[in-house]
Amino acid sequence: MGCTPLAACALGLGARLTTRHLLYEKETEAALGLPPGVHSYAILPIGFPLGRFGPVGRAPLTEVVYADRWGRPYLT
Repeated sequence: MGCTPLAACALGLGARLTTRHLLYEKETEAALGLPPGVHSYAILPIGFPLGRFGPVGRAPLTEVVYADRWGRPYLT
């Protein structure tokens, strides 16, 4: 089983889904040892942050999740 970004945070780790490595796609695929025809489209780097960061704030679900169309709140 993998570690989600939320679980990583609970362990004091930082995690971020990123596609920035695609700027160096061939070099990244070589470094990862991917065979020809296999590609990475996103990676999830996980590690201990260098600085001290406070708690992560989260917006209420009704502000970020919509039903059927943009701006129509999803009610649970």
